[in-house]
Amino acid sequence: MGDLFSSESVAEYIAFAQRHYIMCFVFVAVFGALVYTQIRIMLARVKKIAITLATVTVNRENGVFVDVRTAELFAKGHIAGSLNIGLEDIRSGNTSRIMKYQDKPVILVGKDKYDADCFNSAVSLKKQGFTKVFTMEGGISQWAMDNLPLSLKD
Repeated sequence: MGDLFSSESVAEYIAFAQRHYIMCFVFVAVFGALVYTQIRIMLARVKKIAITLATVTVNRENGVFVDVRTAELFAKGHIAGSLNIGLEDIRSGNTSRIMKYQDKPVILVGKDKYDADCFNSAVSLKKQGFTKVFTMEGGISQWAMDNLPLSLKD
């Protein structure tokens, strides 16, 4: 077994890359996208908050839950008292309904823990001057799995 970076091994790597250039390009692109995403997450400094702490924070500090899911999903069940404001509205600055919460906790609720709209909404709100922006860990799916109540009222 030769050295990983010996001249023979490097020649084999180059020959492999020449034979499978499309696969190598896709690998580099996916790896680059992963690195970009991780760097963006680290630089954004969006804080996650556990469900139990989120409810305590909203109740004690007069905060608000903002559900960033579509209106259709919101209508199927949401946290009582939450407001439905989608990512596009937040990005366009259509946040008049939550301006009074600019210095209070704003807990963003997405579909699940992988909801990119929730993260992107948090970044946009922070850029618009909201000081206490959090994303709820697990989103509405975790809320439902924890058997917490969902409301169907607007």
